[in-house]
Formats: sequence, structure tokens, C-alpha cells
Amino acid sequence: MFFKNKHVITSMIVAPILAIISYFAVDYYVAEVPHKAIDGQLYKMLAKPNCRWESGHCDLVNGDLELLITSDSQLYGNNRFRLKTETPLEGVIFAVASEKGGHSKPESMRLVKAGNKIWESSLVDVKRSDYLQFAVSVNGIIFRAEVPAIFTYQDKNY
Repeated sequence: MFFKNKHVITSMIVAPILAIISYFAVDYYVAEVPHKAIDGQLYKMLAKPNCRWESGHCDLVNGDLELLITSDSQLYGNNRFRLKTETPLEGVIFAVASEKGGHSKPESMRLVKAGNKIWESSLVDVKRSDYLQFAVSVNGIIFRAEVPAIFTYQDKNY
């Protein structure tokens, strides 16, 4: 008796169609439109999930720019961080920030291999609760990232 009413049948057909249309319409009107980076501007990089647990490496992404950060020792303490990318970089600045608000003096990472694609930091003391801050320059555009230092250690059970 319930499904014999023409209004109920019509609403059961129309409601899912309207839901799908509204889903795509909201995305169309609200989604951020990608735009070309402007020289001299500062852009934030997205830290991938492996930066938030003891993976041994951290991936940072913004559009076509992808960075891979690893630690030489895979333990907390005295670490040398290495940054690899497929995009030639103009420079990399690096600092360690503590959870209590203090931070180390920012320093430039040095170029390890010609082609501006592999960079290395000096020896720094890193604790599990610290944050690593990076600023990368590519064609006059500056990209920044702050990631927890927990990825420094590689869990052997992984």
C-alpha cells in the first residue's frame, strides 16, 4: 500500500538523483582552484602520512614539487638529514624547533650532488618531540614545511 502512492515512488527516484547532482555542484562552487605559483610568494607543503610515525622518511608535496627527507642514522640524537627531489632547488634552509617553543638557528643545507637535487644538513641533535622546519626555494618561489621529527627513527617492526 505504501509503494502504490505515486508521490512516494517519484520521491524515491528523484531524491538520489538530486543528492548526486548537489554533491558535484557543491564541489564545483566551493573547491579551491589550483593556480600558478607567483615569484616571491610563500607556499606551504603537504606532509604525507609517513611523516607522522616512525617510518624512516618523510614525503612533502606541493603540486609538482616532491621532497623526500631521510635521516642518516635512523635514530634520535645526532642526525644528518638528507633531502632528495627530482626538481632542481636554488636553496634549502633548515631548523629544529622544540615542543616548548625554542628553536635552533636556521642554517642552509649544503648541496651534495650536482644538479641541485640532493641536499644535506649539518649534524643536529633531534629529540622525538621536536619539529623540523624547512624552507625550499625553487625558481624564486619559496615553499615551507614543518613536520614532527618522529619520522627520523625507523621502527624495525615496520
